[in-house]
Amino acid sequence: MRHLLRTAVGLQLLALSPLAAQRSQSWKVRGDTTGAPSGCSASAGIAAMNLFVDAMRTADSAGLTRAVARRFTFSIGKFMPADTFVRADSMPELLHYARTRARQHERLTIQAVTFNGWRGQGLGLGPIYFLRTADDLGTGPRVGFGKGVYLCGQGVGALSLGPRPKLAPGERMRADQAYPVP
Repeated sequence: MRHLLRTAVGLQLLALSPLAAQRSQSWKVRGDTTGAPSGCSASAGIAAMNLFVDAMRTADSAGLTRAVARRFTFSIGKFMPADTFVRADSMPELLHYARTRARQHERLTIQAVTFNGWRGQGLGLGPIYFLRTADDLGTGPRVGFGKGVYLCGQGVGALSLGPRPKLAPGERMRADQAYPVP
């Protein structure tokens, strides 16, 4: 059984590795990636996140299937008054959302991810800082942040995204929470 599990994890990493090899790392990795369970790595989590945002942009059902765990939750908050909150717990729901947003030329660009260490088979992701652009979101990028978890050998298990909070005049985030500005 253990050998079968290792083989399955190895195949998952193999499926994600071509994308990681073809893409230069354009976002900043922060935090703790140590303590991975046997057969797991933060680089597989990075590859899964890259695959997810690329597949969302093009509504690539095969890419989304490879990027997310069998059981997952995706949610994204409202960035504009006319925008809607979306939650997807199944591949048909996620693909419907991706296809709808692809028609608006939506693009999520990850800026930085803080890894919060491994807890069992899950690697905590957050905060995740990103930019969101789309035809129906006005001019210029919308700044966002979120959190999630990468599940070893399975893909992204949860991803919750929303607009970054507005800070009061003179208010600052702690240095360890600071995020890149567009």
